[in-house]
Amino acid sequence: MCQYLIKSTMSFQTLLYSHFGKKSLQLRETLLLLSMGHMFALFNPNQVAQSLSIPVANLYRHLKGFSLYRWKCLFVRVGCSIALQEGRDTESKSDATKSRRRPTISVDGTNDPRYGKLLSYCFSWWSKKHNTSIRGRNVLAITIKIGSMIIPLNIRIVSKQGRGNTDKPSYFIAMLKEILDFFDTSGVDLRKYPITFDSWYGSQQLLQILSDMGFDTKLVHGKSNYVMDIENENVKLSQHKKRIELHPARWGCDKPHYRTHATSKTFVSLVLLFFLDMGKTRTMMVFGKSGRSCEILKIWSQHHGIEQFWRYLKTDLKLSKMSLAGRQGAYASLGVKVMSSLLGQHLSRLTHKTFYQGQLELSGQRHILFTLIEHFHEQIPTKRL
Repeated sequence: MCQYLIKSTMSFQTLLYSHFGKKSLQLRETLLLLSMGHMFALFNPNQVAQSLSIPVANLYRHLKGFSLYRWKCLFVRVGCSIALQEGRDTESKSDATKSRRRPTISVDGTNDPRYGKLLSYCFSWWSKKHNTSIRGRNVLAITIKIGSMIIPLNIRIVSKQGRGNTDKPSYFIAMLKEILDFFDTSGVDLRKYPITFDSWYGSQQLLQILSDMGFDTKLVHGKSNYVMDIENENVKLSQHKKRIELHPARWGCDKPHYRTHATSKTFVSLVLLFFLDMGKTRTMMVFGKSGRSCEILKIWSQHHGIEQFWRYLKTDLKLSKMSLAGRQGAYASLGVKVMSSLLGQHLSRLTHKTFYQGQLELSGQRHILFTLIEHFHEQIPTKRL
């Protein structure tokens, strides 16, 4: 396990160096150290410093040395660089492999409960889990799932205050433009991949903007209170679900489903796919290139990747256990967790073990950290930090 961890860390060191150069040497090494610490169940700078007997103040100082702009650049450049490499590898494979991996872009947000008075971006947000408003941060992410890899392309902490009072759809469009600029510069067209949303993002304006950008396939989970006209019956989707008859699972489709065309005042014309999922009839709204039922179900199954990403950050990497004051501190704590998730995925691919299995193997061997530091740090932290 130790040699695989060294290999993963060295690859990320090279990636960070290629985008941020020598000026951020201390920040890069601190970021790698904190990210690697998660494999040993060390989830914040205090735990890492205590384990290695180094001054924790230096770790915090190095993290705060990175500007807010550079933290935002970090999310785009690191995630997109990895996705670019995975995408090119997928394109070089056979059609069967491309179909199995099926790169899919997904958009979703999550609430991170926070209660500290000195923490930035903390507002009241509605929580589905608690079925009430909670105080915390709302984090919006765009990810791409390629096979089993779930790669965050861009992440933002949503604010309810500021000069423009920007809403989440506007945040999303700005984030997507940054991603497209990166891929266009590299000569890769990201628009050919399908993009998926949950029901919160269902709006004709947003779908039109995506169409103008060049996205051909857009999938949105349908709300039960949407009014749709199907076969001259104009009622809510909840009423349509009661009268339709789902076809049994057919070739290529692992779930009972019913595909039809519909119209509405909000979305004009679209394709609807009703399908049975965990005992409930759900609805998928498809815009642009519709495809067959099996293709729609396959694309939507990829959307679960972003839910896995959030669960990974919040449950395995303990997102709420790292708290830094100020706007830069908010993005620094998020940046460490994102780097940890990417490092963990890379290590899982090398060892064929899950993050939890690797953590169990290493959690009782924290002394290995001293050995690892000598391999990827130019100086041992006890001498420099």
